[in-house]
Amino acid sequence: MPLKRETENWMKMGDEAEINQRWRLILENFLTLEECRELEFIHKSCCTVGYRPYVFSTTLLHLVVSNSAQLIMPFVSIRERLKEKAEEFFGCEYELFVEFTGLISWTRGARIGWHSDDNRPYLKQREFTAVCYLNSYGVDFEGGLFHFQDGEPKTISPLCGDCVMYTADSLNVHSVDEVVQFLYWKGKELDSTDSKEDSSYAEGLSPKRNVGVDFFKSEFSKDDALAESVFLYASSDVKEKQHRLGWAKLAAVAEAWEDYASNLRRELLRSFAHWRTSQSIYSVPYGS
Repeated sequence: MPLKRETENWMKMGDEAEINQRWRLILENFLTLEECRELEFIHKSCCTVGYRPYVFSTTLLHLVVSNSAQLIMPFVSIRERLKEKAEEFFGCEYELFVEFTGLISWTRGARIGWHSDDNRPYLKQREFTAVCYLNSYGVDFEGGLFHFQDGEPKTISPLCGDCVMYTADSLNVHSVDEVVQFLYWKGKELDSTDSKEDSSYAEGLSPKRNVGVDFFKSEFSKDDALAESVFLYASSDVKEKQHRLGWAKLAAVAEAWEDYASNLRRELLRSFAHWRTSQSIYSVPYGS
């Protein structure tokens, strides 16, 4: 899979303050594996062509205008934690607000040369940047190393869950090596059960899920090659390729997705009135 990361940029409110001399921070395991997979899933489902060649992006605005507003909810608590950590580390409590939040994936061929994150006139309001990695160098992709031009640490090897924070000015000019190889999604991650279809499982399906099974069968039976390319594992092993996800389990995944989206939608609706009152997006405690 390509290098994936969540990026945040912040602007400072009020009077300008002297830059804190601790202008670079590495946070290990800032995101859990579950959080990384959830954000990666949202990105795979909703990303669009990005701002550079070989780059794909998912922004909060894109999710809203594409009728997927509920999918912004997993971002909210994460970026609050990032903002609080940045304010604490850089000594600017209650002075920042989030300018940009997005999921960015870099596929093979993507790279960027030396630059600072405020290197355009329209970006001069940026004070700090946080980059959270959703997958790992050497495991999910090759290349993509993050280099600072000066200071220590000099090079960052992306690691799933880690976060890098730094000032967005010339103190932290940086570059990213070209991504030269990435590993494709493996269907095996979805299913670790025996390759034979579990008949007792299929018999216990709800009527709703049986309808889902019939739908998937009717759609994909029109194109066997398409079904194989989607649901067979990315493996050269013939025996591995004989293992399919299974119609019943595919329908179960679809139903789980519906439940997931419905829960996020309820959370969004519960939060919206609070956001409108405060003119700010934040994590609303349950029961408020």
